[in-house]
Parts: sequence; structure tokens; C-alpha cells
Amino acid sequence: MANITPQTQFNSFDIPQGGYVAFDAMSLRQLIINRLNEQNVFTDQNFIGSNLSSIIDIIAYSYNTLIYYLNKTSNESMFSEAQLYENINRIVKLIDYSPVGNQTSTLSFTCSANNLTQGVYTIPLYSYVTTNGLNFSFNKNISFNKSLNNTIEELTNFENSTLLYQGKYVEYPVYTAAGDENEVLIVNPGTDIIDHFNIDVYVQPAATGTWLQYTPSPNLFLENGSDTKYQIRLNQNLNYEITFGNDVNGARLHPGDQVAVYYLKSDGVTGQVGPGALNKQSVLVGYNTPQYNKIVNDVFVNQYQYLNSVGLTNLTFANNTNSTTFNTQESVQSIQNNAPANYRSQNRLVTTQDYTTYVKTNFGNLIADVHCVNNNDYIAGYMKYFYDLGITNPQITDRALFNQVTYSDACNFNNIYVIVVPKSNAFVPNYLLPAQKQLISSSINSSKVATTETVFIDPIYKAISIGLAAATDMINLPIDQSLCVLNVKKTSTTLRSNQSIISDIVNVFKNYFNSNNFSLGQMIDVRNLTQQIYAVDGVQTFYTARTDNPSIYIEGLSLFEWNPIYPTLDAMFTTNNIKLNYYEFPFYNNINNLVNQINIISS
Repeated sequence: MANITPQTQFNSFDIPQGGYVAFDAMSLRQLIINRLNEQNVFTDQNFIGSNLSSIIDIIAYSYNTLIYYLNKTSNESMFSEAQLYENINRIVKLIDYSPVGNQTSTLSFTCSANNLTQGVYTIPLYSYVTTNGLNFSFNKNISFNKSLNNTIEELTNFENSTLLYQGKYVEYPVYTAAGDENEVLIVNPGTDIIDHFNIDVYVQPAATGTWLQYTPSPNLFLENGSDTKYQIRLNQNLNYEITFGNDVNGARLHPGDQVAVYYLKSDGVTGQVGPGALNKQSVLVGYNTPQYNKIVNDVFVNQYQYLNSVGLTNLTFANNTNSTTFNTQESVQSIQNNAPANYRSQNRLVTTQDYTTYVKTNFGNLIADVHCVNNNDYIAGYMKYFYDLGITNPQITDRALFNQVTYSDACNFNNIYVIVVPKSNAFVPNYLLPAQKQLISSSINSSKVATTETVFIDPIYKAISIGLAAATDMINLPIDQSLCVLNVKKTSTTLRSNQSIISDIVNVFKNYFNSNNFSLGQMIDVRNLTQQIYAVDGVQTFYTARTDNPSIYIEGLSLFEWNPIYPTLDAMFTTNNIKLNYYEFPFYNNINNLVNQINIISS
């Protein structure tokens, strides 16, 4: 037998390296047929329906399926390169990061009580208010004090510490435990939109028949063997995995134990409402199912004096503000940003970045942006701003004093200062409502360093408008605002109407100054804004001018920037980019009037 070298043992296949990923089923099928034809051994491959042809089809289409998954996942194995949600979800599971799911809108409210005697009362958890087909629920037992006897009383403390969550609680089918270590219960929501932070778990041990409330843990590894805890995670299939302990880290389920799950079902974007959605006719309804009633009797009945169904009707609700916006599940980009920071913090709030990441991740439905600083940065930045304006005691201004008294203790050192811009359909400037601050503060307290106190400070809003001062460093607000205009010269060849050009310029400002596009400490890029105006079809050139003195004008865009609370102390005009400080957030002042400040001049 002749010697066969490795080079001549097989036929030559002229396929470029890596070219296999370009094959589809039909091209591979044809390649196999061509190879068989070249060998002149078989002929059935050319006849559709033959056994050999069927085998070739099976091989080709199976190969096509494998190539599909290879193309989808070959570049998805690395954290920094993954673009598919399913893959990034699996990757971050290795560092014990749980992506955040949907977050329902929340609603601040006012509440009045009538026909109740003096005493402390409790609204049962999952009770809800219905209005215009939408439900708003309480996610826990809410107690309040009625100080006046059988008269109408505004429950101020109750209002300032509690939020309503859009949606109604759903009772998931009872799960019977097998008794495995670290047993996992899969909650498949189907078409329901589950609020990520409102999933409750109760367990009825087979040995006692009495329901127990289990509480969530960020990581079961941190728990003792007797702790009735569970860990919850949104998996790659958008189902929730509820993991129990093994009697070493968290209590283990035993065979026959019953597990009940309740989750808040949101209406999504449809559930966002404006002021006045709740009115005096909005009725509070108690949650009521046989299983729920048994759980309440076993877990809570000895702790609270619950209002019955009649007592609930003695509470009337209204709302004077917009609800917060609905927040969709965490994106791939958000996971890539938050997962490393979460891993570094190990579920403990130590550095200012830990605080910032925690608030952004857990309260995405409440906030548009947040920035946290320590004492040094607070004094050198925020407080210095007021001292530079000549305000010697900024800590006793109305909003600063309210935040200090309500949400922190008397200690004025070793604080973490939290600056939050709320997410809302309302106008800017606006501030977090008391109940929203209380919610964030309570959540932070469970993870923060014991010796650190959290203090809220409200952002400093900076108003922006087109503007040009009559003299250097002289701005007379609000008179100067009304006297400043944008004069736009049309190109000689344009067929566009004046109104359409003005409309496009106004849209440039509206899109640029959309609060969703800004963050604390951002730069206002005047040059970019100028270029966008020049890019409007029909604009040849433009300049900022004053109507009271035509000789005062400047080519291009000039802006006023000022603090609406201290307009005489902090105001300027500029044609350059504006870099804001970490505590400042911009908005365009009275943007609806901008259309009246733009004039079109023919060339």
C-alpha cells in the first residue's frame, strides 16, 4: 500500500478559514450534492424524495440551525461585548447580579378620614383605590393615627410617608415544595406586567399549617440557616426565579410545604395619570380571597387593628400631582453599567458611587437623575455656591431646613448628601415629594454603613432662555427676557413658509432641552445648538438681538442662564458652552413662548 501523507489523505476543500459560518441550508445541501457527483459513486442525491436526498436535507438544515446559534452567541460570551438580553442576563448571574424588571408608576396622594374615633388604625396590605378603570394599591400594612374624634381630619403624616403603586395584586397558584436544597420556584407572568419590587412570598409549613411571611434577601449566602428568606431574580426568559435556602444559608423548604406568591400587576404606561385622577369618590377596597384572609390571620392579625370594609370607606383620596412614569425592564446597556458597580459594593453602601448606583437601580421609576456626594464635596461645591452668592446661612433656607429636619438627624458630619431630580410628567423645576424621599431613605437605611447618615438636598435648577444683555454684566430679569429675540434670515431659494421654519427651530430647542436628555452637571452645548439651528432647511443665518435697541445684537446664539430663586444674584449671558456643577440641572424657561421670540427676515 502506498504511503498516504496527511496532505493527500483527504480531498481538498477550497473553503476559506471561518467561511463555514456563511453557509445556509441550501448552499450546504448543494455543496454535498456536488461532492457526491464528483465521486461518481452515488446518484440518488440528484433525485428529490430519495432516501439519500432526505438524509442530505436533514444534515443541511440541522447544520443551518447550529450556525444560527453560533452566529448569535459567538460574540456574546464576553460581558463587554454581549448585546442580547438573554446572554447578558446569564453572564451577570455569575456575579450574582439580578437585572431589574418593570417598575410601575407611583402616586402621591392626600387622604382625609371621617367618622372614625380617635386611635391608631391600619389599612390592610394590598388594599386598592379604583378610578377610571385603574387600580392603585398599598404594598404593605399602613398605619395612621386619628387624633380627632368623629370629624374630618387630614392625615398629613400618612400622606408624607406613603405612596400608592399603580396596579392590583395577583394571587399566583400555590406551589407545593419538593423539599430540595435551594429549591427554585419559577413565576411565569404570562402577559402580566409584574412590578419588580412588589413580589411577596408566604410559606405554610406542612408540619404546622400556619402561614409565615418570608422576606427577600439580596444574597442567601449572607443569611443564617434559620432565616426565613428567599432570593429573587429575573431570568433570561423574563420569568422570576424565587430561590429558597438549604438550612445553611436560609431556611430550607420541606416536602409538602405550601408557597403562596403575590405580585403587583401593573397597567404599564396606561397607568400613568395626571392631577385629579383620584377624587373624593375614589373608594378604598380591601383585598379579599380565602387564601389571603388565612395568611393575614396567621401573620398579621395580632399586630394591627385593621380597618374593616366599612371603615375603609371612611377614607377619601385625591391627588394634586402627576404620577411617576412607568419604567421598563433594565436594558443591556444599563446592566453593563450597573452590574460591575453592584459587584464592587457587595450589596453594601460604602462609597458615594455605591449610593448613586443603588438609587438609580432601585428607583428608576421615581428619578431622572441622582448624584451623591460626601461632606467635603458638599461643602466645597454646594455650600460654596451659596456663600459665593452672599447667602451666609443657606442651611436655614426653607427647602434645606425641611430636608434636614424631616430626613436626617442633628449630626452635620459624616453624611452622604443625595441630590435627586425626579422623573415626572410635571413641569421643571420640580422636587421629590415627601413620600418619595421617605421611600428612598428607608430603603437606603437597610444597606448603608451604620455610622453614615443620608441627607437629601434639592437640585439647583438653572433657567435658560435666548438673551442678550443691554450692557456688559447687566441683566434685568424678567424685562430682558421679553426684549430678546432670534432674528432668522431665510435663504433666497427656499420655498418654505415662515411658520414652518419657526416651528422647526422651536422643535430644536424642545428636543435639546427635553429633561430626559439632561443630567446633573451636564454641559449645555451652545455651539451644537447653534449648528442644529443652521441645519434647519431655509435658514441662511441668524442672530440674537434686542427689540428695545436694534444696535445691540450678536451673530449666532446668545443665552441667558440664571437661578430662578436668586435671579438678582446668579444671572449671566453667554455665547459659549455652559458647564453646570454637579448639583445643577437645566431647563428652558417658558419654552411655549419661544415661538413668539423668533422673527423671519427675508434675504
